[in-house]
Amino acid sequence: MNRIAWITLGSVVAACSSSATPPTREQYDDTAQAIASTTATGGSSAGDVASMTDSVGLALGTMPAGFELQGAGQVHGNRLGVDYSYTVVCKDVAGATLASCDHTTNQATVSVAWSGNLHTANVDATVTRDGMWTITGLQTPTAGFSGDSNFSIDSTLTSVFRPGVTVTYTFDATAAYDAIQIATQPRQVTAGAATFDVTAHYRVTGTGSNNVDKSFTVHAEITFHADHTAGLVLDATQHYTLDLTTGVVVRVS
Repeated sequence: MNRIAWITLGSVVAACSSSATPPTREQYDDTAQAIASTTATGGSSAGDVASMTDSVGLALGTMPAGFELQGAGQVHGNRLGVDYSYTVVCKDVAGATLASCDHTTNQATVSVAWSGNLHTANVDATVTRDGMWTITGLQTPTAGFSGDSNFSIDSTLTSVFRPGVTVTYTFDATAAYDAIQIATQPRQVTAGAATFDVTAHYRVTGTGSNNVDKSFTVHAEITFHADHTAGLVLDATQHYTLDLTTGVVVRVS
């Protein structure tokens, strides 16, 4: 099986350096692909958007498929080899803390963590993520969502195009979520924005000029739309559209 990591071979240049450099167009495209992969739900029901909708469901007393309650407000599950843990504290419309989250929840705080080895047709990576989120207005048609998270992805690509070349890639980011709106039924993100401050590092080993050791940073902004797509802008200059269902990302300028 061909393994395609969070970046493509378009980001591999024939040079050798360990210092931070401005991203190339190809590296912007790779970063957009990485952000798309960790944001969209995809066929695996993974990603930020799925975790947001999981959190809304848990706050309202609905257990995601494949997950189980392990203690007061603590839920655990596994998707594609990645462990997901949620700790949820819920309050009703009067602000009173509930003994357990149920259909009367109006606001909730959610601690979320992912860790494990992700293996799909397009990704072979080790991922870790943690965050703290707040959800309000769960007794209305549209809930509000905000918070922060940190994540890291380590992956290895064995090139099918250049025999003997291996790419090792590390992707670290902090994310902030601002005024995200989620329809409580059918639990779909409809508006709002997220920002990512990204540090990327990749290493290529091979022979001669194939050796690469480089880093770059990117500021990313995602704007969510009601049609389950999002706009993605990198460093205020590179524009993409993102399908939140499939994870497909397309450059638009």
